[in-house]
Amino acid sequence: MELNIKRTYYYWIICSIILIAEFFAGVFTTLNGLSTTSIFPLVSFISLIVLQILIGFKILEIKNSFRNKFGITIMLILNLSFSYIIGFTIPLLESISRYNFGIVMIPLLLILHYILLDKNEKDNTKIESETLQLNDKKIENLGKKRPIIEFENKKFIFSNSSLIILAIGAPLLAYLIYFFFDAQFNYWLHEIVVKQTVYFLNLLFNMGASSNYYPIERYHWSFVIPEHSSIYFETFCTGIQAICVFAGIIICTPHSKDAKTKRDIIWRKTKALIVSSVIFYVVNIIRMLIQIYLYYLGYPWESIHVSISAASSFIAAIIILLLHKWIPEFIISIIYAGTVIKEKFKTLKSKEEDH
Repeated sequence: MELNIKRTYYYWIICSIILIAEFFAGVFTTLNGLSTTSIFPLVSFISLIVLQILIGFKILEIKNSFRNKFGITIMLILNLSFSYIIGFTIPLLESISRYNFGIVMIPLLLILHYILLDKNEKDNTKIESETLQLNDKKIENLGKKRPIIEFENKKFIFSNSSLIILAIGAPLLAYLIYFFFDAQFNYWLHEIVVKQTVYFLNLLFNMGASSNYYPIERYHWSFVIPEHSSIYFETFCTGIQAICVFAGIIICTPHSKDAKTKRDIIWRKTKALIVSSVIFYVVNIIRMLIQIYLYYLGYPWESIHVSISAASSFIAAIIILLLHKWIPEFIISIIYAGTVIKEKFKTLKSKEEDH
């Protein structure tokens, strides 16, 4: 097992080097004025992906499961592709902070690489019967002091500290993440959202819309709509606030004390975070397309901005369902906290009656 962990660690280092190389290949392609039809992007991109596949199938050892091995390799390749796209995009951006796009995103991709490889390691490693017996004994002892909730053949038991972290840490972390992305050094996000929106406005509605960059005032980016006043863009318009809220919840959701239940929770949290972020991002782009098109048709901006933004919040309900599918710990921990508080009140009441 120790050998497998070391080999996985070495593989992560190799994969990280390939990912960073792919990023710089993308940057080099754009900086040198090579067009997307040039042979260099194609050769570098395919070469590094082939290298990723060869190393992946050589080192990954998912026992009796070619499908899992193939699945993890595909996810690593997607990660690699995104790294290249980031590198290719950065020199094309206008924002002063454009290089922070890579500084923020590449470390996240490296962390995702590690989580994927950690999942592979856990898929390969079976929990020994002795460990299971010790775990069951531990849960049995804890069950005498604390409630246990069983759901889908899994046992959920949480510490008081983990419940407090969820209650206090989730909103605090959400605020800190939003504060981070609201800083001017992350206004590259503003540019990406604005330019993607402008592209789809012109593609779908042929509006002749454009974007304006003026990095002096509070709002660096704005939409320029023909025969209408400009629409200024701020961090709240990126939809990042919704992503931050769910990121805080997902990250701070407590882990069960049961080893079998919490075995794959990091991977489940990662899936939930990625899928929820993508959904919110796409829905936000669609929201802005509808709002700006209606504004172009002559509807007052104040009315459509508030109403459509409120209507798009129903997506949060879908994310809650995803959380329950992949991270039932969130809902169960709330029920668990209520159960613990209820039992505390019962104990205090019984003591008062005894006196």
